[in-house]
Amino acid sequence: MRILAHLIALPLIAFGLLQIARTGTPLRIFVWLAAAVVLHDLVLLPFYSLLDRIPPRRIVNYVRVPAGLSLLLLLVFYPVISGKGNGAFHGVSGLDYDGYFARWLLITAALFAASAVIYAGRALAARSRS
Repeated sequence: MRILAHLIALPLIAFGLLQIARTGTPLRIFVWLAAAVVLHDLVLLPFYSLLDRIPPRRIVNYVRVPAGLSLLLLLVFYPVISGKGNGAFHGVSGLDYDGYFARWLLITAALFAASAVIYAGRALAARSRS
């Protein structure tokens, strides 16, 4: 089954690499991908591996998941959140980047609030069973 998945994934990867090579700056993209791999393997992996060693392990995932999603949103939308490129965007569309930072904060707060509600519900359910 794994070999079938790999055989399906290889043409998709080759297509993606060809598309990157056709852009004007493939070296910058490959450097960014390499830096992302190094950052993950040398910084993030040891950090969240240490989180697994914290004694109340059941709480860790209720913090890790919303924090990870929030950081992923920040990484993807950082140019918009920080306002980089606002002039070019405004020139093309007539719109501004106003409000992206506030919306990111609201989404982050909603993720943590939902996680807290789920944790509280499961804690109450476990307490009522015992």
